[in-house]
Amino acid sequence: MDQALYHPQHGFYSSRATRTGRAGDFLTPVALGNVLGQLLALQANQLFEGLGRPPAIQLVEQGADTGRLACDLLSSIHQNHPLLAASAQFHFLEPLAILREKQKHTLSSAGLLEKVQWHDSWKEMPQNDIPCFFYSCELIDSFPVRIFRYRDGAWREQWVGLGDAGFIWMEGEIDADTTAQIRLWSPPEVDGFTVEMRPGAIPWLQSWARRISQGLVLTLDYGCSATELFSPAKAGGTLVAMRDHQRSTHPLAEPGQQDLTTHVNFTELEESAAREGWKNYGLVNFTRGCTALAAPLLQEDKRPSDTWIRNFRHLTHPTFFGHTHKILVQGKGLPETFQPAMLRTI
Repeated sequence: MDQALYHPQHGFYSSRATRTGRAGDFLTPVALGNVLGQLLALQANQLFEGLGRPPAIQLVEQGADTGRLACDLLSSIHQNHPLLAASAQFHFLEPLAILREKQKHTLSSAGLLEKVQWHDSWKEMPQNDIPCFFYSCELIDSFPVRIFRYRDGAWREQWVGLGDAGFIWMEGEIDADTTAQIRLWSPPEVDGFTVEMRPGAIPWLQSWARRISQGLVLTLDYGCSATELFSPAKAGGTLVAMRDHQRSTHPLAEPGQQDLTTHVNFTELEESAAREGWKNYGLVNFTRGCTALAAPLLQEDKRPSDTWIRNFRHLTHPTFFGHTHKILVQGKGLPETFQPAMLRTI
């Protein structure tokens, strides 16, 4: 999965092909308009105000694809939140050269390259005590997973092997420690039940949790709690391959030419953050979170444009992104009275 998605030359995300949007292989919450960027700008500004308008604040995005979301967010900040714009320092975390090129082109076309820096990872980010607003959108779901299936009284790992006609599934035994890690989540031990484990999730969380001394982190993705993820309703696992806006039933076919993704275990991120001293403000779906952020705009005398309304409906409608996509809100070092705007009761 790591090679199929991120190989420097042949990986799905590192090729020069258009991967997201109508012309790509799948739609994202960013692909249909700039509303999500505007709403995140409102949340960033609320954090900025809640901290007493600090002289500097870092805005950080990881997994930015072409940089469209950052462009929308920064455009809204410069247009609607001038005090935040004057204090903001924007950082991309992006190790892939081809995606850096696309991000620079997107921001340059909008005249937004000023104050923007690129880093391979959190290790290269400057260490300081500047407050941080860190967000990602559909990043964690593409972290590689290990797949396990219960069969004949034991959990067995699903491996990728090479057959006469290409890659094939193989099955192998696992050690006691791995079995114990699976059983921490209490999945049903019935024949055929399949679970995915994401080894990179906790190291990723620790990479920012131990570097940010004060700030707010938003993880936007599709997934659910561990209780739902390891329930009989998802007995077959959640691995999906996408190409040309169609789900594929052959995730091992044509590596590098189709997206591979699995649902995010948000409970894992919540528990890991708590161990690092972070506060979990809550997990909210797009319907509630985006509507709470947009409430002040929707109450203004001036009605939003029809284009804005259509994009907002795509984000919040249950048949689009409204219920499938969630926002995990986590913070550290914030005032006791601070309540993220996207979690407010509408």
